[in-house]
Amino acid sequence: MRRALVLLAFLAALAGCGDSGSSDSSIERELHQAEAAKRARTLAELKRELRTEKAQKAREEILKTPASPAEPEPKNSSAPGSGGSGLSGFDELASSLPGEVGLAIGPPGSGPAASAGDLTIGSAWSTSKVPVAMRVLQEVGGPDGLSSGQADEMRRALTLSDNEAALALFGDLEAAYGGPAGAANAVDEVLAEAGDTTTRVSSVGRDGFTPFGQTEWSLELQELFMSRLAAGCVGSPASSDYVLGLMGEVSSDTWGLGSAGLPARWKGGWGPGIDGRYLVRQMGVLEVSGGEAVVALAVLPDDGSFETGQTMATAVAQFAAEKTPAFAGPAGGC
Repeated sequence: MRRALVLLAFLAALAGCGDSGSSDSSIERELHQAEAAKRARTLAELKRELRTEKAQKAREEILKTPASPAEPEPKNSSAPGSGGSGLSGFDELASSLPGEVGLAIGPPGSGPAASAGDLTIGSAWSTSKVPVAMRVLQEVGGPDGLSSGQADEMRRALTLSDNEAALALFGDLEAAYGGPAGAANAVDEVLAEAGDTTTRVSSVGRDGFTPFGQTEWSLELQELFMSRLAAGCVGSPASSDYVLGLMGEVSSDTWGLGSAGLPARWKGGWGPGIDGRYLVRQMGVLEVSGGEAVVALAVLPDDGSFETGQTMATAVAQFAAEKTPAFAGPAGGC
């Protein structure tokens, strides 16, 4: 409430601030323009703080719910061989694979989710292109507001995992928000809209890799984001449908969720850590007759190779497909 009052006071002050018109000198015009730009930046920052504060309160309410995606209370929670996660048999699968693995799964919306495995967090890599795309869509007012160039970049970024296309979209946000840090903060707001006020989108790249790809994103919070996106709780319904539609046309990673044996929409990401070992991850939606299940998975092979990571991700995805009927359902509440 205090921030809301501050914003109202600031808006009132803006209403009283105008160009005096007393001088036509270029210097005074530039000073007025600089002051107007400063006021606009301050106003945008206040608005972002208000949205973040509201998202934090919403997140706190979510966490009060026993069956929230962030603090799962899944079905079959006492099943053996699952570490109490409800994913019976996952420990056996994990022990048979040559490396670390992790999985989070649940229905779309606010239904209960489950997670298992020792690998719980890592660089987002190209999975981060999804919230970047959602933020660009918010900026232009939905799919109909995209320029032909932006529409092509979004398609290439999501279906081909084209880094240059994704960087161009992020560049649009940089132009709107004063650089990489401002663009990253703008994408943070998309995550906060989904209830994730913990993850911070990276604005700094590494070894030529995309800055947003270096975001540390946990599997549980990634599943939370995807569950809200699949339920139409992030951005406008038109924007979420547009992005999910493109995720159904992925042609760059037909392993993992792409070979789970069920109709799927997904986005993958992969890349080497500072030790050179490849982290391979995916997030997406699997469909069965009873509805949909949202999945986030990640693997880190002992040999560090992308090829081994693909094989491991496929094994985890096929396990998730077997469990999908137990977690699938129609979109829940936001």
